[in-house]
Amino acid sequence: MLNLIQIKNFLKSEGLDGWLLADFHCRNGIAVEILSLPANLTRRSFYYIPAIDEPTAIIHNIEKEKFAHLPGKKIIYSSYKILESALEELLKNHKRIAMEYSQWGRLPYVGLVDAGTIDLIKSFNVDIVSSGDMVAYFQARMASDQIASHKKAAILINLIKDDAFRLIKEYVAGGSYINERMVVDYILRRFEDENLVTDFSPICAIDANIGNPHYEPPEKGSASIVKGSLVIIDLWAKLASIHSIFADITWMAYTGESVPEKYGSIFSIVTSARDAAVDYIAQKSPGAPLFGFEVDDACRNVIVKAGYGEYFFHRTGHSILESVHGPGPNIDNLETEDKRKLLPGHLFSIEPGIYLKEFGFRSEIDVMLTESGPEITTLPMQKNIIPLFA
Repeated sequence: MLNLIQIKNFLKSEGLDGWLLADFHCRNGIAVEILSLPANLTRRSFYYIPAIDEPTAIIHNIEKEKFAHLPGKKIIYSSYKILESALEELLKNHKRIAMEYSQWGRLPYVGLVDAGTIDLIKSFNVDIVSSGDMVAYFQARMASDQIASHKKAAILINLIKDDAFRLIKEYVAGGSYINERMVVDYILRRFEDENLVTDFSPICAIDANIGNPHYEPPEKGSASIVKGSLVIIDLWAKLASIHSIFADITWMAYTGESVPEKYGSIFSIVTSARDAAVDYIAQKSPGAPLFGFEVDDACRNVIVKAGYGEYFFHRTGHSILESVHGPGPNIDNLETEDKRKLLPGHLFSIEPGIYLKEFGFRSEIDVMLTESGPEITTLPMQKNIIPLFA
């Protein structure tokens, strides 16, 4: 829902003259969601929310009815010359505005307006800044009922993870055949039992397959799980109700009586990196500004110092909301430079990994930022690889 009062207050607090939401063919998903626009738009549109005064929409003549629900003035155009003239007049004396723009393309989740439109706006002597923090504030924070839904999902997927490892133990100990895909199918059935939904299938991988962070066990030819297998389970799901929030965890086990030292020592580096990220958040918040790129650095530095930096080749974590990869700040200074502020109500994963040719390791938790600091919502945290036959 468009809350103009809150948006205007945010603009004033950030020293911005306004927020220009520009779209063409619904390519700017942020504008479409914020403005509750239909999915079949075919013409350029602009909706400008100034820090002071009423908003203004510049919309094509044949699509004006689709913007009727929006408050403020409507300027109707047909030709691009009228459009450009109206934009220039609208932004006159407005020198610093937010748009879905990412300097140098370092945050493509927000860089949704084409370069030509950015050039046009800049030609009006306007300084454009990224709307990333605005999007994070208005789109990515959880409401209280959403927090409750996430925590319930977290409890359920932890139970299902335990059941999946128990299934592996029973099959392997009894000499029965089981493979990665069978474990995935079991988890999906358990999701149905608990009225959970997911967007993609969970991951079960063993040994060298763990070296691929997004490994998907095939329907045919999945690796058999036997005694002495290193096993990872990564599962994510949410309640099957409107506006519910995902929970996402990763755990590891070994199908033996004791975990080989070579596995345990590397896994301890991963968990130390995970814990360093949480400690950094706790030290910085509440009070000081906190950014995803900083948390990534705090986590990644542990693995780099241990000599495995080149084997940790994905971001430390991702935003979580109604989709498992949400619209909020990611914990990332590798794939992107995420300089969006982490705010109370944001939920994200912390999931460092080390991926070698013979085997891989990852541990994943979910962290919610609160007014008093970080809260780990997917407890317990794994400390050591589980020996299933201990």
